[in-house]
Amino acid sequence: MTWANRVTIVRLLCIPAMAAVLWQYGESQTEGAADDRFRIAGLSLFLAAALSDALDGYIARRWRQQTRVGKILDPLADKLLLLASLLCLTTLPSPQSAPLPFWFLVLVLIRDVFLLGGIGFLLFLKREVPIYPHWTGKVATFFSFITVAAGLLKLSWAAASCWIAAVFLIASTCFYFARGLRILVQCVSCSPLPSSRSGSASLR
Repeated sequence: MTWANRVTIVRLLCIPAMAAVLWQYGESQTEGAADDRFRIAGLSLFLAAALSDALDGYIARRWRQQTRVGKILDPLADKLLLLASLLCLTTLPSPQSAPLPFWFLVLVLIRDVFLLGGIGFLLFLKREVPIYPHWTGKVATFFSFITVAAGLLKLSWAAASCWIAAVFLIASTCFYFARGLRILVQCVSCSPLPSSRSGSASLR
């Protein structure tokens, strides 16, 4: 349990608190008077969680605290933070009040399900799956977080920034698909073939 992993765990704990606050913001909209205190509190928790992503990465690199657990928890925390915030911002009581389009949440969900399904399939084949992010994935996460922050701030360009994030989400998905395909091809090419001797023995 390194300090970098402790920061990641704190980020994970911020996610349900942020979701609860944003849920209360949605409830206040249902009652006809949106309480911006909940929105600001949700924004503060989101920014704290997002900034802690850079903090635990710095700690891990600076004091050489990279661990395999951290390589799993860190992207997991990012995905849960993004999904929870998008779920709150795209499913508000009325479509007109939702600052972000619903299709962006669907795109993020499809991408994550696709990537997790591919990793699970490779692990099922007992193949070593390298867990390290590509720059396209990092840029996709960055612009996705910018999009959520813009939505919470009610900025006019929040919906437009979804398209920038979507481009990098699709690009990173294509890269990870190509990486997984290479691992799968290596898996097939390295599979041992039955020898002629064992074949003749079985025929006898």
